Amino acid sequence: MKKNFPLLSGTVVSWAVLVLLSVPAQTVAAEQAEADDQIEEVLVTARKREESLLEIPESVVAISGDDIDRQGLKGLEDIGFQVPNLNLSVRLDGFPNVSIRGLGAFGNTQGAGFYLDDVQIFSDASSRFGDLDRIEILKGPQGTLYGGSNIGGAVKFVSARPDSEERFGRVKGILGDQGVVDLEGNLNQPLANDWALRLFGFSASNDGFLTNPNSARVNGMRNDNDSDVGASEESGYRISLGGPAGDVLSVYASVRWNRFEGPNNTWIRELDTSLAHPNVVDTSTNARHQRKTRSAMLELTWELEDMDIVSVSSNTKTVSDRYSDLDITQEWLLDLFRPEEMEVITQELRLASTGDGAMQWLGGVYYSRYNETMDADLIWWGTQETADGNFTGPLGCALGMPTCSGVWAGETIGLGTETRSVRTPFEKRKRDKKHFGAFANATYGVDQWEISGGLRFDHWSNDTENFDTGYIGDEAGTQILPRVSASYFLDDDSMVYATVARGYEPGGFNLTNFEGDNELLGFGPEEATSFEGGWKGRLAEGTVTASVAAFFIDYDSRQVEYQATGADGGVIEGIINLGDSTQSGVEGAVDLRVNEAVTLYAAVGIINAEWDSGVEAAGVDLSGKPPPVVPDFSWNVGLDYQAPAGANMDWIAGVQVSHNGEYEGLQAWNPVTNPSFTVINAQLGLTRENWELMLNVENVADEVYYTDVQHFPNFYLLDGGDNVVIGTLGQPRLITASLSYSF
Repeated sequence: MKKNFPLLSGTVVSWAVLVLLSVPAQTVAAEQAEADDQIEEVLVTARKREESLLEIPESVVAISGDDIDRQGLKGLEDIGFQVPNLNLSVRLDGFPNVSIRGLGAFGNTQGAGFYLDDVQIFSDASSRFGDLDRIEILKGPQGTLYGGSNIGGAVKFVSARPDSEERFGRVKGILGDQGVVDLEGNLNQPLANDWALRLFGFSASNDGFLTNPNSARVNGMRNDNDSDVGASEESGYRISLGGPAGDVLSVYASVRWNRFEGPNNTWIRELDTSLAHPNVVDTSTNARHQRKTRSAMLELTWELEDMDIVSVSSNTKTVSDRYSDLDITQEWLLDLFRPEEMEVITQELRLASTGDGAMQWLGGVYYSRYNETMDADLIWWGTQETADGNFTGPLGCALGMPTCSGVWAGETIGLGTETRSVRTPFEKRKRDKKHFGAFANATYGVDQWEISGGLRFDHWSNDTENFDTGYIGDEAGTQILPRVSASYFLDDDSMVYATVARGYEPGGFNLTNFEGDNELLGFGPEEATSFEGGWKGRLAEGTVTASVAAFFIDYDSRQVEYQATGADGGVIEGIINLGDSTQSGVEGAVDLRVNEAVTLYAAVGIINAEWDSGVEAAGVDLSGKPPPVVPDFSWNVGLDYQAPAGANMDWIAGVQVSHNGEYEGLQAWNPVTNPSFTVINAQLGLTRENWELMLNVENVADEVYYTDVQHFPNFYLLDGGDNVVIGTLGQPRLITASLSYSF
């Protein structure tokens, strides 16, 4: 049943305002200094040392913790709307869809690295982390300092760390449309001997915006699913501890746990490219995803006379069960069950100079091991009893499946004794992926120049076993990843720069069948070399910050995902190295502090991407055509406002308008064009001392948009055709209200 909350009524809002008025007035501050009119300096760790955003010779975007909280940025799609040339959302199976400047592709090719406190996340990047100091988006290949799986760039979540100076915390509750109930809180607790403990936890649920009508099947029977097919629940916590362990050693440790239960591959069948999404998922079962993750990390820092030594260790385990309805109809025909277990260990040891000399340097080694087991089955349903008591399945028989003449085994569902199933192997794999890297970077400053150079040797290996067929594959390689930049400081507030960088995504294996050929099919690494030049700086006595950049990227052996129907009637999913492409474009951004109350910002990105001459797939010449998932034009503008409202309260407001240009969908040789769209978000609230009341409206204009579209094999043969078009509908208008208390 849907949970409807009249939280936006005058009664509730009036009550919340009275709560704010009942709080003792905050002491009126003295007149702010002139420096308060300036835009604050932003410090980031993009080059694994803390430095100003405006002094880094590459494009880096930082989203502050205040913006994350007040704009309600909880998912990857929310982050993607903030940054032009970053196409970011969550696949319907819970994994990231990401491309940066056209590097990377949606689906099984990652394209960009995700990090929480310098620990790369491989299994649950779409989890909610919360209590963040900032999010950093690094554009362009990050191979030298970050290694493989960062070919497009990196998205870094930087958590707020324990503070030994004082005790503080906050609780926040959110209610809203679509049955949204969201509670979170954090607490910072100083301990003895300059140690401190920080706690964060949350619990969230919603009904979603998709409905399963449980329509009648061919035999007249109806399914019995929850009508809220998009409902989800998520909860988690993070505990962090930090402090000194001697004169030169400091320790930071954290553990986190996350549980998610929600929709999985709730596709809509579109029989043409009109993309008229009905908000109805009329399937035989509600496809679901259950995932649990637990992770621990330990950071040790030795602060020596002119050098820091930092060790970062981590261990992450994720268990995930995903169920999909592959025929995407109300009939019991073909489903897919994907149970998966993943464990990742990482270790980085780096040394960095801390002196004030002209030369700054950093170097280290890195190791990671990723173990995964997938034990997936296709589930073929039979609903027609024959004279000899055997069961047949309409789909299986239509495809000539041998099970049509055999006895159906397996589970019986509660829809009558005539419905049974048989399972056939889909993905029976064990993967052991390893990385070992050694890297160094040095920066030398003289007069107004800064020259930087770095190099990484990154060795990767992939051992894969298909434990259904017994086939084993192993592949390995070593990549040389240089980075060179030159910066010229025009004055204390601005610089021009040029950077050349290289990155790659490792190769691997597909567990697929082609015309009955049962072998492990390998694919090689993809590589990219990026050339970037730009200007960034502060203007108008620090009330304006701006940047502009131009880039050209040579993208080799690009990995592309595909789906097809195999010789046995089942679905084939894999990755191939389709060919080379080039990307070029420009970006610009400006922040303007109009006065103490108003800040304006805007950013824009343009990309021109095309396949090189001679690239061909499935008999289609792709030369000069755009590769998948490269929006041609994106921009965002916004306004932040805070000013006195009387009664010792402040009004706070914000508006963000984000535009994403059209792009070709996932399958390069038979794409569906995803049309452009514009989304408007807005916030309005009151704050007084420790209280904050906010009204948040996502997608104010109720824009209909898709985060990905593609062709997909048609497993419901009764309607004819080889493919259908599937798409992931974006969030429609959502109105929520929140109340926060800080102590």
